[in-house]
Amino acid sequence: MKLSAHQTLLPGADLSERFQRAVECGLDGIELAFGRRARVYDLHAEIEAATAASGLPVGSICGTYEGPIIHPDPAERESRLADLIRTLEFADAIGARGVILVPIFSSTFMPEMSPPMPDLSPFADEDALITQLLLALLAEAIERADGGAAVYLEPLNRYEASYLNTVGKAADLCRAADHKRIQLMADLFHMNIEEADIPASLRAVAPHLGHVHLADSQRWLPGHGPTDFVSAFRALREIDFDGWLALECMPTPGDPLDNMRACVKYLRRCWDRAEPE
Repeated sequence: MKLSAHQTLLPGADLSERFQRAVECGLDGIELAFGRRARVYDLHAEIEAATAASGLPVGSICGTYEGPIIHPDPAERESRLADLIRTLEFADAIGARGVILVPIFSSTFMPEMSPPMPDLSPFADEDALITQLLLALLAEAIERADGGAAVYLEPLNRYEASYLNTVGKAADLCRAADHKRIQLMADLFHMNIEEADIPASLRAVAPHLGHVHLADSQRWLPGHGPTDFVSAFRALREIDFDGWLALECMPTPGDPLDNMRACVKYLRRCWDRAEPE
């Protein structure tokens, strides 16, 4: 079990302090998450200093600065594609396994990030148009970004995205892309909303599963809600999942360090209990 967390879940005046808090809490690594607050590749020196001082690796990068690569404006698409390519190259430079990508948000959820796509019926409905465009952009990103860092396609729940909601749909995209660096990410928070059977869904997408996000049902740290992590972990162990499990959560009531220490212990107990028979 390789367990990481967003650095934002840990208190500290700078990255080095946050990485050190992660060590104290028993985490194995960090998932970098800055969003539109900073371009991760512009913080290369600070990130390298934090990893060197703490001994913790960066396992993954959550998102890019400019956001989803599906956009109706060609110039905006190219800018976002270039940002993804630079982030993939940076992931390789610091040893991270991959970069998480939401292809497009719902235009009602984040209209500034993902304005509506044009209706080209009867040539193509919105879903078909996005799929064709996404596959072309992913192929270009992989061709232009040297190295081995993967793109992790992230399904979101129906309230945040109207295009990609299930891990099964993400697996279909991985098969269509037909490249080992195009993988999917399973987020247990979103799966709690969209999947009828989380363990079965994880088993079904095993060949394409590269990364997992952990949060409880209300998006607090695991252990604060009803999500059955043991059954999900048992499925992961049965498929020999060897990627990172990263905590991506909302602020949880209580002291952040106490909460994180308790969460790490809870998840490791769940993992041990999930040993296949």
